[in-house]
Amino acid sequence: MDLPVMPKFTQVAVFAALGVLSVSHAYQFSEIQTLKQERSQATQALTSNEIVSIVDQRLDVAEQRRAQDKFQTLIADYELASPRVPEDRLVYGSINARLTMQEFSDIECPFCRKMHGGLKSVVDNSQGVVNWEFKHFPLSGHNPAAAMQAKAVECVRESYGNRVAWAALDQFFEKTRSNGQGVGDLPTFARSMGLSGKAMELCLQSDAHQDRITQDYREGSRMGITGTPALRILDHKTGRDYLIKGYKTPEQLAQALQQILGA
Repeated sequence: MDLPVMPKFTQVAVFAALGVLSVSHAYQFSEIQTLKQERSQATQALTSNEIVSIVDQRLDVAEQRRAQDKFQTLIADYELASPRVPEDRLVYGSINARLTMQEFSDIECPFCRKMHGGLKSVVDNSQGVVNWEFKHFPLSGHNPAAAMQAKAVECVRESYGNRVAWAALDQFFEKTRSNGQGVGDLPTFARSMGLSGKAMELCLQSDAHQDRITQDYREGSRMGITGTPALRILDHKTGRDYLIKGYKTPEQLAQALQQILGA
C-alpha cells in the first residue's frame, strides 16, 4: 500500500528523529532523506514522534521484503526436495535413494536444531544414495509450541508443497528460541516468509494434520524412542533398518552410513 503524502516538517524535527532512532544504517538515512524531499507537498509540521513512526513503518516493510527475499533463496537451497512427494511425506533428496535417514525430531529441541544442517550436508554429498525423511516427535516438555510448529510445517507443505515446507522447517529451526519458547505468533511468522498468514491461521484452527503428527509420534514410541533427535536408517536394498539415538556430527553420520552400505 502506498504511504500517504507527507506534510511539511522542519529540519530540527528531522535531526530530533535521527537522535531518537540512533540512525547508523545507510538505508535508514535514505528514508529520512526521502521524507525531507517530500516537504514541497506538505502543509503542516510533523512532530519527532510522527517522523519516527513513519520511518519505522517504512523500515518494517523493507525488513519484511528482505526476509522474503532470503526465504526465496532458501527454497532454492533445497532444490533436492521434490515439490511433491508420494503419501505427502516430508522427504529431502532422491525419492529412489538406497538409504533413508528417518529423523524423529522436535523443532524445539536444541540438539535437533544443531544436527539439522549436518543431515542436509550428508544428503547433499551422497550423490543420490541417501535421502532424509522428517518425522514429527514433539516432546511433552516443549508443548504446546513444539506440536503447533509441527502442525505449521504440515500446513505449509499442504499449501505450498514439499520443497517450500523444507525451507520453512529450516527457518523454524533458525528462529525458534528453543525449549518450548517457539517463534511467536505463527501466522505472523508465515507472513515474514512471504507465505499466507490467513491460510496458516485457518489451518492451525482446524484438525488438519493432527493425525499425521500423532502417527509419527506413535511410530517412534513403538521403536523405543523417548527423546530427540533419533534416526532410523532404512536400507531399501537389504530391507534392514538401524536405530541411532542422540545428536551425531555429520562425520559420525557419514561413517555410520558407510558401514551400513558395506554390510
